Parts: sequence; C-alpha cells; structure tokens
Amino acid sequence: MTWLQNILYGFLSGMAEILPISSRAHGILLLKIFGASGSSDLMLLLMHLGILLALYKTCHPQLTRINRALALARIPKKRRRRPLDTRSLMDFRLLRTMVIPVIPAFFLYNATTGLVSHTWAIALFLILNGLILYLPQYLPSGNKDSRTMSRVDGLLIGLGGALSVLPGISGIGAMVSIGSVCGVDKKYALENAMAVGIVISACTVVCDALRIISGGLEGLTFSIVLAYLCAALASFFGGLLGVKLLRSIVEEHGFSVFAFYCWGLALFTFFLSLVA
Repeated sequence: MTWLQNILYGFLSGMAEILPISSRAHGILLLKIFGASGSSDLMLLLMHLGILLALYKTCHPQLTRINRALALARIPKKRRRRPLDTRSLMDFRLLRTMVIPVIPAFFLYNATTGLVSHTWAIALFLILNGLILYLPQYLPSGNKDSRTMSRVDGLLIGLGGALSVLPGISGIGAMVSIGSVCGVDKKYALENAMAVGIVISACTVVCDALRIISGGLEGLTFSIVLAYLCAALASFFGGLLGVKLLRSIVEEHGFSVFAFYCWGLALFTFFLSLVA
C-alpha cells in the first residue's frame, strides 16, 4: 500500500475498533478496495498497540481511581486516613468478572483468521452485529451500575466482548448492547466496555506477536517500518476520535444508526464476494 493508504487504513481501523462496526471487518474490506493482498503482521501489531494506547488514555482516570481504591483497601483499617472508595472497588470486581469470558476466547483468535478470506462469512457476521446493536432499542432501558449488577450481568457483558474474535462483530458494541438488555445504564456500560477493550486489545497484541514469532519478519526496510509507524499513529488518533463520537451519541441516540450501517456494509460485502 502507499503511504496515504497506510495512514487511511490505520485511522479508519482505529476508529472502527471503538465505534460498534467491527475494525477487523473494515480492515479486510479496505485491503480489498486498495487492491492489497494482505497486511503485514508487524503493521497489525503496531496498529493494535496504537488502539491499545488510545483506550488506555481514555480509561486512565477510571483506572487511576480504581488503583487508588485498591491501594487504600490494602491498608489496615486503623491506619486509613480516609474512608474506602467502595464504589471503585465494586467497579473493579465487575470489570474482573467481565474479563473472565474474554481471555479464553482469544485462544481462538488465530483460528478465526481463516474466516477473513470468506467475504460471505464477514457479511453474515456484520448482519449479526447489526441485530445485536438494533434489538435493545425495543427493550426498556435501565440505570443499573456496579452497585446493583449481578455477576451474571458481568459475565454476559464479557461474553459480548469475547465475540470480537469473529470478524464483523464489535466487542464494544456487543458489550454495551448486552448491558442495555440487562438494564445497565448505557453511559456506564460504555465506560466499562472501553476498559474491557484494553484487555481485548492487549490479547490481540499478544496474538499478533505470537504470529510474528512463528512466521518471522522478512523484507523490512526503514521506509516500510516508518510507514507502519504512521499507520499506528493514525490508529491512535482514530481511536480517540471514535471515543469522542461514541460518548456523544450513546446515551441519547443508541446504536440503531450503526445497525443500519452494518447491514448496508454487509450488502456491499456480498457484492464484493460476487464480483471477486
């Protein structure tokens, strides 16, 4: 790909990772549109690191608050100079529960890479992703948070994140939608989904690194590595823009507009599979 295509690929992939429209599906389709045979494992690793940093920057205040609460909880009660932040401790327990289904799912991540060559499979997953995003609008909304959520709620939301191993399913979108079905406040569900997204991105980075270790790196030049770094930087800024857009619409408008987008993209993908 050209430098401009690398930057566009990184920026759109980073934004699609946060928005509930599946970064993996968009990356595959962009490669077909650009006429590229595939993307380098090193490029994917650097881009996923960019997305990971964007999510970490977004969730840093939340993670700092939780770390402070955990540190205070380790101090004996008689020596504490301020009361425990029980809300942050409950948030941590909820996040820990949500992560449980995510990590085992990524043992299947490399196994699902074979699906990327089947555009019809990507189209089907995009249709499923649209249904996941669209159906919650017909159900009553709730205002549950970590104080009223059960462990089952956390596991179900985490299962949505585990679905992100399938090309065409958005982990953040599925987690927020399942949380909405469980009666969780949408804004609260989004913030926790992005925190779990850090774990998802970290697992993806590990899978990329293992693929590089097993396959090796050949034919790299300084200009190629520089182009990959530009793509990674673009993915970082794309992720930050995705966060800003998602926060501005999640509470008032929901994800129904993204559902229609996914269905339209599925039709386009079917068209590509016919002409390929």
